[in-house]
Amino acid sequence: MLPPALSMRQNGLTPYPPGSLRELWQISFPLIISLMSSSLMLFLDRLFLAHDSLTALNASAHAGALVQFLQFWALATVSIAEVFVGRYNGAGRQEKLGQPIWQMIWFSLGSFLFYVPIGLWAGPYLFLNEAYQAQEIAFFQILTCFIPFSALSAAVAAFYIGQGKVKFVTSMMLLANGLNVLLDAVLIFGVSPWIPPMGIAGAAWGTGIAQVCQATILLIAFLWPTNQQRYGTGRWQLSKRLFRSCLYIGFPNAVAHSLEILAWVLIFDLMAQLGSDYMTVVTVSQSILFLFTFMTEGISKGATAIASNFMGSQQSHLVWKLLISGVKFYVGMFFLLGGLLVWHPDPLFQWFLPEVHLLSSATHETLRAACFWVWIFFFFDGISWLLIGLLTAAGDTRFVMKVGGAGPLLLALLPVYFFVFKWGGSPHTTWMLIAFYALASALIYFWRFRSEKWKAAVLA
Repeated sequence: MLPPALSMRQNGLTPYPPGSLRELWQISFPLIISLMSSSLMLFLDRLFLAHDSLTALNASAHAGALVQFLQFWALATVSIAEVFVGRYNGAGRQEKLGQPIWQMIWFSLGSFLFYVPIGLWAGPYLFLNEAYQAQEIAFFQILTCFIPFSALSAAVAAFYIGQGKVKFVTSMMLLANGLNVLLDAVLIFGVSPWIPPMGIAGAAWGTGIAQVCQATILLIAFLWPTNQQRYGTGRWQLSKRLFRSCLYIGFPNAVAHSLEILAWVLIFDLMAQLGSDYMTVVTVSQSILFLFTFMTEGISKGATAIASNFMGSQQSHLVWKLLISGVKFYVGMFFLLGGLLVWHPDPLFQWFLPEVHLLSSATHETLRAACFWVWIFFFFDGISWLLIGLLTAAGDTRFVMKVGGAGPLLLALLPVYFFVFKWGGSPHTTWMLIAFYALASALIYFWRFRSEKWKAAVLA
């Protein structure tokens, strides 16, 4: 075996200095594009449904948040395979790269036994608001049954992400999401006289079919003969030790991310009880945020891939440099997005509310105030996800579970419950409180990173 430092030089992820902003950008940009297409898929789903009916828009936001809550248990768990791939790649052990992926493929296939029954029968017990119930159940039922295909895609994509080979994943995700957009337009509104309009169910079917196509193509490429020979992707056997290691590191991340989404679901429930104005402000603001979440996820995954390779090659000292590079990126994006979200957000409102001019001046100002707090939230949430990516690469996911699990409930949901639901705060107050939650999370994760206790969690 090559010495770790020599292995890292020969298997360098980019031609740029290790841990530099240029290296982080080169690895993260394709991921940002692919995740942008995913965020754009959710954004366009809502955009299409907004022109179908405001009821369908709000129903998709509420039911979609619950689907995300269930989906992230699988996605966050299987994605941890990229850490193992990165470690093996950094150590020059390419013949082992396929093994952790297969463990998570089996996990994804096994998840059918969990998600299909929930999708088919849980809806009537989860959605009780009569104004949205029928549409929420339809949306939830279809998308939940397709979650295992989304998990399978994430598991196989980890094979490429862990090596820094993200362009192929990007192209496949763009292709799948382009298919989703096409299916949305056809299935939501119909094509007379051949295809009847399906409304919100059409949006769900379009997303599900696109996920199946994406998973199929990625799996075929993963099993290509050249990958089997060089990376051992044909070694499909279940390894109890490696399977348990993946779950040990990945499951805490799944708990943290899922509980954060659960907090969103519960906040939506509270807003729905306060009336359509509250629900609309929160839905439109969150939908706008979907346009930019791809950046935070892409940078986080890019940081995880790079840091995993550093740790596999015993160069953990470069992780600090990587953190500084990530912060520089977010400072630049913060100022760029200010023009769109703070100084001139009205065109965004028009996309979701074609008759925005009919809104009262008070509601319009509330939307503008909400966008300001979305802007603040984006910056601190991005820093949090950057730090989560680095801690995940180190295997310090149990700390992430504690903070990511309790933080959203204690620092976001409870303040929203008291200040908005119980004490009558305005709709934009919801986003102000969520922005303060993002700030608190960023400070806590930075404290953990600065302590360097995560070094003790690095896998052997």
